[in-house]
Amino acid sequence: MSRTAAWFVIGTLGLITAICGIFWLLDAEIPEWFTVVGRWLPALVSLVVLRLTALPGGLLVWWRLRPGGIRRLLAGAVTGVAVLLVVYALSAAVLTALTSAEFQPWSVLGPAAVMLIPSILIFSLSTLGEEVGWRGFLQQALPWGFWPSAVVVAAVWVAFHLPLHGVMAAQGTISPTIAVASTLGLFPLGLLLSALVHRFGSVWPAVLGHALPLSALNLVADAGDLTGADHALLATVTGLLLVLAAWWIVRTGPLRPASPADHIAGEAADAR
Repeated sequence: MSRTAAWFVIGTLGLITAICGIFWLLDAEIPEWFTVVGRWLPALVSLVVLRLTALPGGLLVWWRLRPGGIRRLLAGAVTGVAVLLVVYALSAAVLTALTSAEFQPWSVLGPAAVMLIPSILIFSLSTLGEEVGWRGFLQQALPWGFWPSAVVVAAVWVAFHLPLHGVMAAQGTISPTIAVASTLGLFPLGLLLSALVHRFGSVWPAVLGHALPLSALNLVADAGDLTGADHALLATVTGLLLVLAAWWIVRTGPLRPASPADHIAGEAADAR
């Protein structure tokens, strides 16, 4: 791991651990707003690292905020959201076929579908803070190929959520089962989000995909009645499908330069 990447990882994990530790020591329940605002911690740490190391390329390059054209931006956004919807629907279908669980009725799914696009746009205001840090900055700071870098990014992303989900579970805000399933489920989701950034050369498809306010669990009626085995089955199927989707996206190849160095070299060539 490069020194830049190491500083970012240590700083981000240390900051979230310290903040959650304060809530724990004060016996204060972590407020809902922090789960939204806390997503910007990776972006803030990456800003500090960029400032201290003076990396070439600037913020737009290291955060991968340049969409590469409106058609590419839309294609990436549609691909990310569509793949996630298919994965979640297939996962819920497997669960309902193998257990006594049932799909949510259309009276519930219909209104949810209507609000899908505006909800994604609203939630993206918070997911942007995570994605520019993890899939933008860290993914480029790691000096390896796609899969080793994506695995490390996903693993660190899981570690980032451990203090938060651990304290929330201890405080009774979420159940231990949900805490474990939602935390581990971030790993395959992280691989898919990294694949989207790799493919489209922009962080925006991952931002919008991450903002999707649905999961396989939301598609199941009476989710609170699911057993631990049901949750394990759903998480396993969803994880496998997410990894398969990430592999499929990556094998099609990137549409833009894969690193800031390549991007800067391309700009220099255009200038000549």
